This record gives sequence, structure tokens and C-alpha cells, in this order.
Amino acid sequence: MTRLETFTDAAFAFAVTMLVVGGGDSIPNTFDEMTAAMKQVPAFAASFANILLFWYAHHVWSRRFGLDDLGAAMWSFALVFVVLVYIYPLKALYSGAFHSFSGGYLESYFAFSSIEDVRTMFVIFGSAYIAMSAVIVMLNRHALAQREQLDLSELEVYETKSALQHWLINMAVPAVSIWIAVALPDRWLGLAGFVYGVFGIVLPWHSIRRSRKRPAG
Repeated sequence: MTRLETFTDAAFAFAVTMLVVGGGDSIPNTFDEMTAAMKQVPAFAASFANILLFWYAHHVWSRRFGLDDLGAAMWSFALVFVVLVYIYPLKALYSGAFHSFSGGYLESYFAFSSIEDVRTMFVIFGSAYIAMSAVIVMLNRHALAQREQLDLSELEVYETKSALQHWLINMAVPAVSIWIAVALPDRWLGLAGFVYGVFGIVLPWHSIRRSRKRPAG
């Protein structure tokens, strides 16, 4: 492991810790408090999964290339910066979403006072998702720019381009969500959240398509 990867791993671990601390959670002192805290577990799990998604992308990139130069450091620092900002709207949005989907059964520590607050939250969440995905794109572009120095094979170049395309898709979907949140009337606002379900269709399709065209190793 490079020192850069070690630092990034530590920062992501801190971000996961802040999901709890920043969520207004505390150690329960009564059964009712414990029950209320447990009702926030789904929101924490979804937030945790989102954080791991970007951590794993950086982990794979680090293992594949082992770059520790200035460009790699700057983009890795950018990823750490965005994720530490990202955790605040992340759990707030998931907390509100699970509260809504469960008809109020699941606890939400974050309250929205108006429909405009919800619109703004979708914009903040989507912007953060785009920013983090863009950093992963730039890390892969940085590696491709050094393909000769890294002596990348045809297969390695292909896999890197596939990863780059994967994260471009991850930028496009939240961009659509932001557009919905800003442009459509209130009755369609829920689509700004549901559009993220497109990931479950487009990303597997892209993976299968690229796998079929993969050059021989």
C-alpha cells in the first residue's frame, strides 16, 4: 500500500464514523431510545453502502496502478474532501426517504420544512454524487495518460476505459435527478429520487456489453 492509499482509507473510515456522529445519534439510555436508534439503521446502511462504493473504486484504482505522484495525490485529496462534505446530505436524504417510504415508522433525525428544502437536498446530493464520480473519472484518465510509463497492456487499457465509462454513467444519472428537482412541478419531484434506480439497469448492461468486447488477456 502507498501512503496515499493509506491516507485515503483512513479518511473514508473517518467519514463512516461521521455518519453516526453527524447523524445526531447517541448511546441509548432507555429501551425506547434504543428502539428509535435502531429505526435509523436502514438509512445508515444505505449511506454506508454509498460511501463504500466510492472507497472501493479508489481501492481498485490504487491496486491496479499504484500511482503515488502529484496528480494521483491531488485527485485523491479531492475525493476525500468531497466525501467528507458528502456525508451530511447523504444520511439526511436517506433518513428522510426511509421515513417517507415507511409511512413514518422509521425514524428520521433530519426534518424538511418545505418542498423547496427537498428540491435543494436533491440538488446537493446529486451535485456531490457527480463530483465524486468525476474524481474517479479523472483518476482513470490520469492513469491512461501514463499508459506508456505504466506499460499497460491492451487489456488493461480496455479495462481502464470501461471503468471510466462506468463512472461517466454515474455522473449522468444524478445530473438527470438534478434537472428533475429543478425543472419539474412538485407532483413529479419524487422522480428525482426514483431515477437513481436506473443504475440497476444501465450499469449491468454496460458491464455485460464491455465484457463481450473484452480483448484476450
